[in-house]
Amino acid sequence: MSDRPTILISGASRGLGAETALAAAQLGANLILTARSQDGLENTAGKIREAEYPVEVTLLAGDLSNGAFCSDLTRKVPEAGPLHGVVLNAAQIEPIGMVEDLDEEEWLRCVQLNLGSPFLVAKRLLPALSQTQGRLITVGTGAATQPIPSWSAYCASKAALLMLMRVIAVEKPEITSFSFAPGVVNTAMQQNIRDRKEMMPAQLAEYFSELHKSGQLEPPEVPGRALAWCALNAPPEWTGQEVVYSDPGLVTQVRAAFGA
Repeated sequence: MSDRPTILISGASRGLGAETALAAAQLGANLILTARSQDGLENTAGKIREAEYPVEVTLLAGDLSNGAFCSDLTRKVPEAGPLHGVVLNAAQIEPIGMVEDLDEEEWLRCVQLNLGSPFLVAKRLLPALSQTQGRLITVGTGAATQPIPSWSAYCASKAALLMLMRVIAVEKPEITSFSFAPGVVNTAMQQNIRDRKEMMPAQLAEYFSELHKSGQLEPPEVPGRALAWCALNAPPEWTGQEVVYSDPGLVTQVRAAFGA
């Protein structure tokens, strides 16, 4: 059995999740990657192979909004050996629109993916993380603390997820559990926001459009490196906090780790 640390990363087929996986492989971690897209996961794994990182990569494709897949995933993860870190990155912003206009099933499906599935995965993997005194990380957002009109499902589910992590941090002090804030990242989610601008207040739509036009969106590899470093090295005193990717102390550690 490999003596390398093993990390589970969800939403690893593209964007922040894929870049986190590449960075974690560069740092020497074995990976268990999950996402809905098998092709996307294969693409991430292919980049790791091309970089010739000598790590093991296990791909488990499926929909985390499906409770049965969450059960299957959490049964298979311990088979790979001791688990040292879990990065729960999979999320969606849809449906976008005012509360009174939203489809109820779509709203609940968003909450299930953003909150229900992290709860199910974390609950079932807490024993494995306790054994290694590992790290449990969810991906946060300013929308968890700032109400944004037309984003009710995303705001509500992310706010609840932030509190869930704080509760786990209190209940399981041997695990370093926290929320990671990646900033406003140039990912498919940002494209979805721009594509649905007519569903949002005009001022909000213009704000996100301008971020893209002016090049203010962060490339996903920047917070991805920070997130990978956190999954392997975050100190216990960070538990229960929200760790921001641009924190100067974290930036210094990440630059040293990646030789940047």
